[in-house]
Amino acid sequence: MTNTKDIIFRTFLDLLKEKPFDKITIRNIVETAEINRNTFYYYYSDIYELLEEMFTMEMNELIANHSSGIRWLIGFLKMLQTSYENKAIINNICSSRSYEYFETYMFKSCRIILTDYVHEECKNNIDDDVLEFIISFYMNGITGALSEWFRTGMQDNPEQIMKKFIVIFEGIISTLRRAEKRFKDEDED
Repeated sequence: MTNTKDIIFRTFLDLLKEKPFDKITIRNIVETAEINRNTFYYYYSDIYELLEEMFTMEMNELIANHSSGIRWLIGFLKMLQTSYENKAIINNICSSRSYEYFETYMFKSCRIILTDYVHEECKNNIDDDVLEFIISFYMNGITGALSEWFRTGMQDNPEQIMKKFIVIFEGIISTLRRAEKRFKDEDED
């Protein structure tokens, strides 16, 4: 990021810590950053582009830190910790009409983690459409539970939430094993 673009972005994040996304205007940003409107529009078409960039940066970091081995655990815990560390920002996004942007980010993050996890655990004995259904099912359940955690002010810390989600991830393994057995039994018939 250029210095000016970085100033705009940081100003946006600072304002997002203070008030809901819907209450932040370009005027707030340019006055706080001490730049003119044209400078803002040189870098961003609107405030939604700033929000999208914030989620894109987080998504790129999640992907970059998604290493081998216990990557699902690390990736998921990182997502929880980042959210918890930015509780004020998350609360101000949750209390705005633009929560759908955040939900989209959650879905994308969960899909990356779950797809990787399922393919690592699966022995390729399950049809792709069934695997996609399993990923979609768990992704919707996990994002629903995360959404509830966010909307209720993140009362539990990331480690407490992670303990609960480990049970869900163990359930995915059980589901995959049953699906593998079912497909193996069907192939033998």
